Amino acid sequence: MNTTTTMATIVAMLMLTALASPGTGTAAGVADHPILLAQAPPQPGPPQPAGSELPVYKPRKGSTPRGRVDGPVRGNGGDEVVLQVLAPDHVGFTMKKDPALCWYLSKVPAQPMEFTLVDTRLIKPMLETRIPAPVRTGVQITRLKDLGQTLEPGIQYKWYVSVIVDPESPSRNIIAGGTIERIDFLEAMTINLGYEGARDPVSDYAQAGLWYDAIQQVSELIAAAPMDRGLRKKRASLLKQVGLPEIAEEDLRQTGTP
Repeated sequence: MNTTTTMATIVAMLMLTALASPGTGTAAGVADHPILLAQAPPQPGPPQPAGSELPVYKPRKGSTPRGRVDGPVRGNGGDEVVLQVLAPDHVGFTMKKDPALCWYLSKVPAQPMEFTLVDTRLIKPMLETRIPAPVRTGVQITRLKDLGQTLEPGIQYKWYVSVIVDPESPSRNIIAGGTIERIDFLEAMTINLGYEGARDPVSDYAQAGLWYDAIQQVSELIAAAPMDRGLRKKRASLLKQVGLPEIAEEDLRQTGTP
């Protein structure tokens, strides 16, 4: 048996083992793709100090424009409400079946809030539900897993967050939204990221054009360490790259980060 045949046999055995035995303790983003567990991860680069390297987002092919709906500003004087989804102005991608979606709110509203998920193949929304109003301003996280929703690969979905100003007059509501698409399973297999010991998962996701996974990763890290300036700078850098500089600056001000 030659070397090529031997390697092919080993890879095939590993893939079958991964499919037959669900892995545990896997890194974020790998659990949804069991065959990825069979891939030998590349050697990680040297450790980098937190915040020493800012992520660079590279949109993927197929990132068609006009994927974001910016929320109108409502209020009087200094009482404006700014609602904004943390999404690019084109179709953003994920490798996860039930990703978390991030959005920004400048003021805790007195009115109820609503989350909507739309499969673009259908006429009616697949989900339209009230969500709890946040108890603080700033970046919020809505997890599709908590809402019992999953995304099919290769399908574009619209998602919206709304402040219901007047249930009888929808035109008065404050609405912001984005567009998301899950990449194909086989394509996800070719992306080397999310493995244990990865140098910087946020940058890896951004480089691969997986916007939603990058912004989820850094936002969850910030939720666990809200005063970490290095993490705030990473999120601000991503937001500026997709045309959300005001949200980025406001986010940085929360820790006094220049």
